Amino acid sequence: MGNRIFVAAVVLLWTGTMSWLMVARILPPFFHGDPPSHGAVIEEEPACSEIELRGQRVGLAASQGVPGAFCTTEIHSRVQIDNVELRKLWPFQIGSLIHGLNTIRLDTRTRITLDSLGALSAFDTKVQLMDVPLVMSVRGRVEGAELRVSMQSGEMKHDVNFPVPQQALVANDLFPESKLLDLKVGRRWQQEVFSPFKTSMEIVQAEVVAEGLIEHRGELVNAKRIEYRSLATAGVAAEKSLRSVLWVADDGMVIRQDLHLMSATLRFERCSEPKMIERAARMLDLKTNATIAPPQAL
Repeated sequence: MGNRIFVAAVVLLWTGTMSWLMVARILPPFFHGDPPSHGAVIEEEPACSEIELRGQRVGLAASQGVPGAFCTTEIHSRVQIDNVELRKLWPFQIGSLIHGLNTIRLDTRTRITLDSLGALSAFDTKVQLMDVPLVMSVRGRVEGAELRVSMQSGEMKHDVNFPVPQQALVANDLFPESKLLDLKVGRRWQQEVFSPFKTSMEIVQAEVVAEGLIEHRGELVNAKRIEYRSLATAGVAAEKSLRSVLWVADDGMVIRQDLHLMSATLRFERCSEPKMIERAARMLDLKTNATIAPPQAL
């Protein structure tokens, strides 16, 4: 019984982590209102963020876009979460069921492939838990007007297809959590979001709600606050629920993101120190994982 609850807890945690990746990187096809413009996909160095849970550093997230084969673009992402107490993610009633399971270590790696026009072509994600090499894998590929997704964990396999409207194939920067430009307080837009464990797309509404000073890496920085809320049904704004919050600096760089996950909030704090960039590069290990190994620095 305990093992099943433990696996379920891990799947839920991973789903939340994947939701962060999917909201940020997979499908921003439908923009309603006045959406912001985005920065470039291909980057010379990785973007990285420290992950905090209730004031405690629990991991690191890294991502980088690089050229792929046949004029494609590959976006590599990795999220490592260490020593997370499961009790901190659930209310007491559920936390009591996982007593004795202590902490977990979670490692997710995702590769997204964009075609020569910048449209989503395919993605694959691998999940590692503790010392187990592979706990779960998710693969997706766009075929015609459908996104075909296959999820596998051990002998269990689940396939699901999602419609991909023609508008979804318009080139967009798939890193809105990295850089957003031309933001104004009051700007609002909507987008469809893919989540691997749901049978339909979800509508998310984003709004720039405020601007002001925040403390970031020991400095006061002027930033705009963007709130992402789920809509109960498509086109209906009733009973919104807050999914995530972004803070964007004046130069368009997203410096902080709060992901609301179950009963807790994971905070992704952007870091630009050279040692952190080097650590992010080691995490991604593009020499091994990219289709075309990036050139070595002189």
